Amino acid sequence: MNIKEPLTNSKKLNIIAIADNSQLGEASFLHGIQLARAFKASLIVCTNFDLYIENKQKKSLITAFSYDSTLFSDVETTFISDYFFPETLFNFAERNNTAIIVLGVDNYEKKAKITPKKAIKFIKESRFPIMVVANKPKNDNHYNEVLLSLDMERQNKEKALWAGYFNRFNNSIVHILTPEYKDEGLAKLVKDNVDFVEKLYANLDIKYKLTSHKSSSYFDKSALEYAKNHNIGTSIIMMTKYYTLADIITGPRERKIIGKSDIPLLCINQRDDLYVLCT
Repeated sequence: MNIKEPLTNSKKLNIIAIADNSQLGEASFLHGIQLARAFKASLIVCTNFDLYIENKQKKSLITAFSYDSTLFSDVETTFISDYFFPETLFNFAERNNTAIIVLGVDNYEKKAKITPKKAIKFIKESRFPIMVVANKPKNDNHYNEVLLSLDMERQNKEKALWAGYFNRFNNSIVHILTPEYKDEGLAKLVKDNVDFVEKLYANLDIKYKLTSHKSSSYFDKSALEYAKNHNIGTSIIMMTKYYTLADIITGPRERKIIGKSDIPLLCINQRDDLYVLCT
């Protein structure tokens, strides 16, 4: 398999996997294959990226990985050896009709090549959804079930759209999970969000399952525990748009789960130019 030069002006959807010869790079690569299959897309593997290669030595994933190419022969795969920075990667993604960028994220260990803090900075600059992964796919159908957690917050349209894309492209089951609140005001806010998503999914013919869940005070963490216990492949989260003083001191809410989740997280920014798919 030969390394090819960057593609341009491709009409087909692309998945970009940022992957070096580390275990996280391997996880990113394998999830990229699965996402490419799910979205009927091609896969572009970027093997040199500034958040991964600390010494900036260019290494080919082909020589680092020993995978038989027949394992992903059904996915059009291109390996890019050019060196990317975030800005150049986003520009490249824009030109190549990219749906999702896959990024392997380590935990809080000091020797980690990319920590949750670094990942969040990278994600915040992206108009593309970033799939954060820490482990290899659990099976060949990892993305057949998707979690959409809905609480009382209002930024749910983008999450609902992207969960719906998994159903439209891959016929994935969308699990809508809501917290159970005793407070009538909070319960009404949740119901309003559910009503909105149900109308949206009715118009788009998206199939889903609705479940309520008794959660701890931190719903995002409880939702991930629910996903893990029910073998759901990924969860969709919104990034914090404006930081409060508490966010600056202790970190935004997503920092509590990015790098600590056992399942991949599709991270979406709250921004007007967020990338959406044409279906």
